Amino acid sequence: MKTVADLGEFNLLEKLQQILSPSHPDILVGLGDDAAVVAPPHAPIVMTTDAMVEGVHFKHEWASAQQIAHKALASTLSDLAGKCAKPAYALITLGLPGETELKWIYEFYQCLAQLQREWNLSIVGGDTVRSPQFWISIAAYGVQTTQSPLRIDSAQAGDWIIVSGTLGDAAAGLGSLLHPGQTCDLASLQFLQNRLHLPTPRLNEAMQIASIAVPNSMTDISDGLARDLRKICKASGLGAHLQASQLPCSDALRQYAGEKAPEYAWRGGEEYELLLTLSPEQGRNLINQWDKANCPLHHIGELTSSTDIIVDGMDPSLEGFDHFKTNSPRKSPT
Repeated sequence: MKTVADLGEFNLLEKLQQILSPSHPDILVGLGDDAAVVAPPHAPIVMTTDAMVEGVHFKHEWASAQQIAHKALASTLSDLAGKCAKPAYALITLGLPGETELKWIYEFYQCLAQLQREWNLSIVGGDTVRSPQFWISIAAYGVQTTQSPLRIDSAQAGDWIIVSGTLGDAAAGLGSLLHPGQTCDLASLQFLQNRLHLPTPRLNEAMQIASIAVPNSMTDISDGLARDLRKICKASGLGAHLQASQLPCSDALRQYAGEKAPEYAWRGGEEYELLLTLSPEQGRNLINQWDKANCPLHHIGELTSSTDIIVDGMDPSLEGFDHFKTNSPRKSPT
C-alpha cells in the first residue's frame, strides 16, 4: 500500500494516532474518539485557527512534508505568541487527494509529533477528508499568561514600536524560489529559504517580554509589517512614524536584495516575528534588559496621534499581503 486511497480512512487515522499519541493528565478523551475532552485550565483560554492551501501557501516541489508540517503548526502557534499564551492543545484537519503517498503523510505527522513535544502542546484530534487539492487547517488553544488579554486596539500615542528578529527574510526566500536566477551565495540563500519554510513562533520571547514589561498592544507579523502595523493603528485610532533605515534586515537579505532590503522588511509576509508597542519608559527598560543574543528586539518608530503612517525613506502606501487582492504583493507562490 503506497497511497492513502490504498490504506483507507480508518486505517490511516489509526496509523496517525500511533504517531501522535499525546499523553497528558488533562486530556480526558483524546485521539480516536469522535471529539476530544480536556479539563479546563484555571485561566482564560486563547483560541485561534489557521489554514494553508497548496498553490497559495506552498508547493510540494518547493517544500518537504516536514517543512510544510512545521510551517503550518508554527504559523498557528504564532497567533498564540502574539497573545502571550502558553500552547495547550491543537486540532488538525487535512484535505488529501487519494493518490497522496503514505510515506509523505507519515513524515508530515512524525514532524508534528516532534513539534508537539518541542512546543509543549498536545494534538488531541482533527479530521482527514478526501480533496482534489491538498490543504491543512489547524485550530490551537492556549492559556493566557498575562493578567489581562493583549489586544491590538489598546495602543497609546507616543508608544515605541518594537519588533523581534529580522524582517523580510521569508519574502526573499520566496523570491529566490520564484526567480532562481538572482545572484546570492548559497549560505544566504539557505538562510532565507529556511526562514520561509521553517519559521519559529516566538512563544518563549513573548513570555520573556511580558515578564519585563507587558505591552500595550502586541501581534505577530504574518501579513507583513505594513499590514500588521496598520491593523494596530486602525484599531487604536492612531498613526505611526518610522524610519526605513531602522527596519531590521539580516545580512542575507541585504546580500539578496541590496538597497531594496528595507522594502522587503516593510512588505514581506510570513515573518511570524512579534510586533509590540509600549511606552517609551517601558520600551527602554525592555531593550536594556533584553538578551540580544537569543532574538534581538528593535525599536523602529513611534505611534502618533495622527492617523497617518509615515515611513521616512519609503513610500508608506506599499502594502503587505492580502488574500483577496489580485494585485497584492504575494507572500505565496501563486
